[in-house]
Amino acid sequence: MSSLDSTAVTHYEHSTVQIEGPPPKRQKQLTLMNRFSLPPDSKVDQFNKAVVEMIAEDMQPLSIVENSGFQKLVNLLDSRYKLPSRKLIGTTLIRNLYDSTRKMIETILSHTKYVSLTSDIWTSLNTISFITVTVHFFDNNLNLKTYVLTTRKLESNHTAQYLSGVLTDIIREWKINTKVVAIVTDSGANIKAAIKLLGIDHIPCAAHKLNNAVKNALKSEFEENDIDTNHTEEVDMMKLVKMCRSIVGHFKHSEVSTRILHEKQKQLNSPVLKLKQDIAIRWNSTLTMMERLLLVKEPLMLVSMSLPRCPNMPSNEQWQTINDFVLLLKPFESLTIQLSSEQRPTLSKVIPLLRGLLLSVNNKVPVTLTGNFLKKKLLEQTKKRFDDIEEMYPSQFYAKATLLDPRFKKAAFTSNDNANDAEQEVQKEIADCIETNAPERTVLEPSVTQTTLTPEQLEHSSHSKEQENLLTYLETTVTTLRSQTTYTSTAMTLFKQQMLGALCDVALKYSCIPATSVPSERVFSKAGQIVSARRNRLLPDNVDKLIFLNANLEK
Repeated sequence: MSSLDSTAVTHYEHSTVQIEGPPPKRQKQLTLMNRFSLPPDSKVDQFNKAVVEMIAEDMQPLSIVENSGFQKLVNLLDSRYKLPSRKLIGTTLIRNLYDSTRKMIETILSHTKYVSLTSDIWTSLNTISFITVTVHFFDNNLNLKTYVLTTRKLESNHTAQYLSGVLTDIIREWKINTKVVAIVTDSGANIKAAIKLLGIDHIPCAAHKLNNAVKNALKSEFEENDIDTNHTEEVDMMKLVKMCRSIVGHFKHSEVSTRILHEKQKQLNSPVLKLKQDIAIRWNSTLTMMERLLLVKEPLMLVSMSLPRCPNMPSNEQWQTINDFVLLLKPFESLTIQLSSEQRPTLSKVIPLLRGLLLSVNNKVPVTLTGNFLKKKLLEQTKKRFDDIEEMYPSQFYAKATLLDPRFKKAAFTSNDNANDAEQEVQKEIADCIETNAPERTVLEPSVTQTTLTPEQLEHSSHSKEQENLLTYLETTVTTLRSQTTYTSTAMTLFKQQMLGALCDVALKYSCIPATSVPSERVFSKAGQIVSARRNRLLPDNVDKLIFLNANLEK
């Protein structure tokens, strides 16, 4: 074959290869075009929504889209996508996501019969006051739901008339005028009066009442210089709390002392723990402070002997008193945690848990005089604030909720008269419900009846193992009552099945009421992070929407 023929063949073979496959250069050009072309509008919408959700869920400032580091990250993930401006997010995107989420909640609310509310007032970093409202109800699947309705700026003095008007507007806007069973708040005179003007039942927050009981038990009514010899235990209690605060304060403000303490913990093969400072307005922080001091007692005592200007350490008797404090206050912490749950009904647990609390504290055996003094004060303060909890008036909601809870019924009451009074009132309410709904419902589906009245549905299953079981006293009583069930009583129960539809309605009415206003307080804990130093220029309307989205977006 001549060199000319060989060249022709080679050229033909190369041409064939090029025809069978796309040219490499062309392929690279197409890839670059796809890379740098604008994404479709639907994809941009998804990206924008994801950015707004991130800002709401992670409580980021709107200015994050202007941060160079965040922009570099997004550009690396998809260089075709251009981040929206801060102005676009604040004026349009947040509102769009808010509107769609609100519509979803409104749809769910439209299918429920009863709702309860909690409310609280909070002042931001910029000294702007807000009121928040949360809603609680059962959906069609009998799941207890909680949503934040609003966090609204207050434009005037917090008088009862003004607050009543604000709450009225919120209730009307959400179209739940005829559905609100009760509103749970703290015991502030203005908010109580405001709810009274609405004509809605007010339920004082059980956690606030419990908090005030413990605070007053721990608080001394005397100054150190004015104490007489009749109040030595009270003096000792006050001085001990002050000593604990002084010790923790020293280590909090001394890097050297803290480092030496940590080194000593390592030498003793103990967990390296920091001391915890309490806050005067929160009694549970005092409990936390004393618990931590007990945990680091040995290394703390050892290092204190070599540290200059270290505060005096507790004596052996004072350490025993600290142990008594923890022993007595732990049941109160357990009760507060259980009543603050948002996942299960809690109002029905107030009566049985309080009874268990008093029995638990009464059975504690402090070893010091100061401990016994605190025990007496705790029992007195708790009984003082919850003395009428079982009575139908003015606290009928607690009694009815407890009676309707299949775990407790009458067994949780200390007074048979109070239990019977609650039963009569519930029967009247059931009768009224039957009469009202007779044309609409004569038979209740078995699945609904079973689901509503199952004790496990109402049970709170998320307690910490360290929490004290305050319902132990009920186990024997409930077992005895069940063993006394006869064929006759069973027949009577079956005869009353026609009432179950109304019973379901009444039970759900009281089961949706939370025992505390903690849900709205939790909102403000997050609000403090949203209205922070980094984002103190947020408009009140955007504060409302960001808190709403942070609480209500499906995680």
